[in-house]
Parts: sequence; structure tokens; C-alpha cells
Amino acid sequence: MLDLAFVKKDTQLYDPFCGSGTILIEGALRALNIPAGIGRGFAAERWDAVPPHIWKEERSRGLDLVHRDAQFCAFGSDIDRNAFELALDNARKAGVAERVRVRVRDIREFKVPDTAAVVVTNPPYGERMLDVQQARQIEKTMGRVFKRGMTGYYIISPDEEFEAQFGRRANKIRRLYNGMLRCNFYMYYGDRPKKDAP
Repeated sequence: MLDLAFVKKDTQLYDPFCGSGTILIEGALRALNIPAGIGRGFAAERWDAVPPHIWKEERSRGLDLVHRDAQFCAFGSDIDRNAFELALDNARKAGVAERVRVRVRDIREFKVPDTAAVVVTNPPYGERMLDVQQARQIEKTMGRVFKRGMTGYYIISPDEEFEAQFGRRANKIRRLYNGMLRCNFYMYYGDRPKKDAP
């Protein structure tokens, strides 16, 4: 989802249903170019086929490629205080806590600044947490609070009626799976910032 949303090292990423912080954390790791698994060990490190110094050199090279100057920042919110605490703890464990801001907030209060931002979210839906009517009420609320403009919105949902509930058609739709659940990834492209005239 983050690839399709073009998350880069200067992205301001928002997730108003952040849960345990997965999208925020993965966005930070991607934007900062932090190598996957950099903080863990691998069984292959004990194999004779690869000398130990190779592992050390590759870890060092991976860390040298981290975008320490990145302007990336992720902002998450969730109505569940337990999710808020979990997201902060997970960001700390992943080493990206300084790039992730989380707060307890209802979707009805969601706002992004009038600048280029990207919203990538996996809202609760009938098959996972709520009944279908509750999920569709959330979709309608999202349609009201997700304003057109500089922000691009990327939303995964299994609801084939999502666009009707949200109140506008997506610029593009991709089929994705959330576990075994077939979903659509609804992409609403924001207006790109205009370059200053020469």
C-alpha cells in the first residue's frame, strides 16, 4: 500500500485508524531506507559458507544508506487508548519513535494541514471488527472529513460499495488481500504542489 501511495523520504503520512501503528512504522522504515531486519540475527549468520565479516560489512553498509536527513513524519490516531499505547511502543521497538506521532482521536475530528500529505489507512470494516452498517457509517464519516485538495487518500476495504458510502469515485482501484480477505485499495490522488514560476 505504501508503494502505491508513493511514500518517500519527505512524505507527511497520516493514518486515522492507526491501531498498533503498522502503516506508520512501515512508512517510516521505508522513507528512511532502514534495512528490513537490521536489528535481528539470522540463522544463516552461523553458516560456514559466509564469513562473519561479510555480515558485519553488509549491516554497516545498510546503516550507511539510511536517509538520516529525511523530512518524513508520520501522524496516527485511533479511538482506542490501548491502540495508542501499543503504536507508541511498537514505534520505539522499531527505532522510529522520533518520526511517529500518535494521539487518541475519533475519525470525526480528523484533519490534515493544507499541505501535500498522504493518508494511508485500513479502517475497521464488517468482516474484521464491526457489523456492516457500523463500518459503512465510518465510510460516510471519512467521506465528510477527508477533504479534496493537496492530500492523497489511500484506503483499503473489502466493501464493494465503499465509493458510494465515501461519496466519490476513486481515481484508481487495485485489488489487494488483507490476509485471506479480498479487498480493494481505493486511491484518491491529491493535487500535487505547484512549482513556483521562474
